[in-house]
Amino acid sequence: MYELEKSKSGFITLKYNGKYIHSKYDPIKEGIKFAEGNSELLNKNTIVLYGIGLGYHIEAILDKISSQSTLYVFEYNIKLVEYCKNINNKIFNKSNLKIICGEDKNFFYKFSKALDESSDLIIHKPSLEILKDKDERLYNLINDFDIVKKYDKIHLKIDDYLQENYNINTKQGYKDINEFIAFLKKSNKTFIIVSAGPSLDNELQLLKKYNDRFNIISVGSAFRSLIKEGILPDGVVIIDPEPIIQNQFENLDTRNIPICFSATASSWAIQIYGGEKYIFNSNENNKIVTGGTVSIASINIAIKCGAKKIIFLGQDLAFINNKSHIKAFEETYGFKDEYKSTSNIKKVKGVNGELLDTNQGYIIFKNRIESLIRMNEDIVFFNCSNGAYIEGAYNIKFENLIKELIYS
Repeated sequence: MYELEKSKSGFITLKYNGKYIHSKYDPIKEGIKFAEGNSELLNKNTIVLYGIGLGYHIEAILDKISSQSTLYVFEYNIKLVEYCKNINNKIFNKSNLKIICGEDKNFFYKFSKALDESSDLIIHKPSLEILKDKDERLYNLINDFDIVKKYDKIHLKIDDYLQENYNINTKQGYKDINEFIAFLKKSNKTFIIVSAGPSLDNELQLLKKYNDRFNIISVGSAFRSLIKEGILPDGVVIIDPEPIIQNQFENLDTRNIPICFSATASSWAIQIYGGEKYIFNSNENNKIVTGGTVSIASINIAIKCGAKKIIFLGQDLAFINNKSHIKAFEETYGFKDEYKSTSNIKKVKGVNGELLDTNQGYIIFKNRIESLIRMNEDIVFFNCSNGAYIEGAYNIKFENLIKELIYS
């Protein structure tokens, strides 16, 4: 499986299942090229790398970064760490290098915290490919991060919106998210995160009947459906930067419902919103991890509020009856909720064991939600949606859970 051999330049290289982890010609030169290829990410105080290999690329990165910077290297494969120690032990003595391997019981927590601080990730792809055989879930999470990063680079207009929104939102004197969190911390109610998947339409009547029993946090795209049913959530959350997000609130009475939003969220939506406004991710003291989706931002707000139980509604992460969103989608955005292309359709296990149509974006968000659940073992999660099966959560019908929580 693993094979050590001498490269053409005389340095030791490594093969796994016949594939080279480092160059068979000159691993030192290859490591320098790797560092140069990621130079735009090396000027931060916290630098995060996945994949230890034999450490040649790590040496090259350490030569480039400031002595004030810290390089965090995460490697889940303990065997690979052992090979690196034997071949390149000197890097383990560097004061600004922290190596976290899979035997660390806090591996996932430390990885998440480092990513939160850095907001970026350097990936040593050959080391990542070995991980695919060891822990496919972690492989998917890291690979998803890389996919999203490439996607974001393509959509440059989004970057313009993000910067414009940040410049506007941080100058308005909005309340801090910590005030919102402090208020909800006083409650002992179970939290419901309401997302805009198509199965939400089937739960609105039941949610309306028992809404006073819960703290309800709605994502922006589900907000219109709740208001039209007379359900007033305890808060609504947005993170998307585009102007069209204001459509989620137009012609609705929002005066009595707080909105929580990232500093880069749609300034157009925030300006027309009538309720109390709470900003996050505008400074070091009000960070909320978003994971690229408003659902994860909402879940993390509930976690910071001290939630002991969290229920997901409308978190389908799949297409149900050829729909990806609730009925109010067309009214909100002005175009039909349909998916036509079959070229990008993937399959995912549903809550009832069946295979459902989904796409890569939903799979990425599903992986991130499952990772968040694993990192919060003291919280009980219930998936009462009717789409994809979410590992780590109790996948249960909402009406059955209501009976358990309220009548048992």
